[in-house]
Parts: sequence; structure tokens; C-alpha cells
Amino acid sequence: MTIVYSVLFMSLLGVGAGIFLAFASAKFAVKKDPRIALIEASLPGANCGACGFPGCAAFAKAVAEGKASIEGCIPGKRSGVPEKLKLIMETDVDTLIALFDENEEDAEKTLEKLLASSGRAVKAAPPKIQRPTQEEIDSYKEKLKENPRAAVIFAVLPNINCALCGSPGCAAFAIKVANKDEDIAKCVPGKPQNVSQKVAKIMALSEAELQKIIEETSGEPAEIKKKFAS
Repeated sequence: MTIVYSVLFMSLLGVGAGIFLAFASAKFAVKKDPRIALIEASLPGANCGACGFPGCAAFAKAVAEGKASIEGCIPGKRSGVPEKLKLIMETDVDTLIALFDENEEDAEKTLEKLLASSGRAVKAAPPKIQRPTQEEIDSYKEKLKENPRAAVIFAVLPNINCALCGSPGCAAFAIKVANKDEDIAKCVPGKPQNVSQKVAKIMALSEAELQKIIEETSGEPAEIKKKFAS
């Protein structure tokens, strides 16, 4: 019987210790700083790279750590992103944690509550950008074969299919620009790469000059891009 009692005692002791540790870990757990999640929720979500970071998540982390400017999201300037990021960074971390917990760690809801409670006038965010499907991208790339000017324009674009321009991919946008149905200035990620100046040169080329470029490069975008690198 002594052995049985000992086993029961040890079992109860183990259960009790488990319950205590679970309670202690929940009670004394270090709360996660929600700023990165809130900053990312404020961004357009295009992952265009115009900020100089590989995607919105990386930019959000850099801003939270003070390594990037709140003005860095170029497409977000039109939807009040800098103002939202300023509010997040100026708000006490404990206040953000409490608000984040209150909203079950839902960044979108927390951000909405934070903006509402701030009393500041902040622009409403546009709907999250819908990226084109691979089928759409491939379909427009196929059409480039019929349009040498569009094919050359496509080669100098960032080719990240972010859809910030409103077109279903870079190939579709290149066709519109070549046909003078769209403004190259809408290519926000292309601004640091001087895409507007390169496209202006392409638009001034004759059909014969364009065809020569296609023939010399076998139509390979990477090779075409090299011709406009300077």
C-alpha cells in the first residue's frame, strides 16, 4: 500500500506542478510588442519593394525598430500611411499591448480602435490590392510578342506584378503604356529605377529600332534591360 500511496502522491504532485507552471507562464508571460503587426496592417500590402525592403513585413519590422522612416511606403502616402505609423510609434507600448489583447490580437481591429480613439483625422485606407493571377500574367506576356514596343517597355519595368498601377501585371501595364492608354508614372516601384526616363526613350524609338533591339536580344527581357541600364 505504501508504494501505491507514493505513486498517487507523486502523480498528484506532478499534476499540481503542471497546473502551477501553466498558471505562472500565463500570468507572468512577457507580452509581445504589437507594433510590427499594427504597422503591417496599416500598409497597402502590395509588397512592391519601393521602400527598399523585401516586402511589407520587412518594412514594418524596420519601422518598428527605428531603422526605416515612416515616410518610406511610397504607395501608402496616398492613403495616409505615414500618419498612421506616426500614431502607432508615438503611442505607449503598454497601451498598444492592452488594446491588442482586448481585440484578441487582431491587428486590423486594434488599428481601427486606435485610430478611432486618437481623435486625429486620418485618411481611410483603400481596399487591399488584389494581385493578378498567374494565368492573367502569362496571358498578357504572350500578347507582348505582337507588340515590340510593349515588349521593350516590359523589360525595363520592375516585373513584380504588384498591381499598384491598376493593371493585372507588368505585361498588361506595358501594353497600355505602349498604346498610350496609361501613364508610366503609375509604376510606383519603378521610380527609384528611373523607369519613366527609360520608357520616354523607348517611346521615341522607331518601329525599325525596336525590332532591331528585339532581334539583337532574342526578345529576352534581361538582355533588353541591359541596353537601357545607363
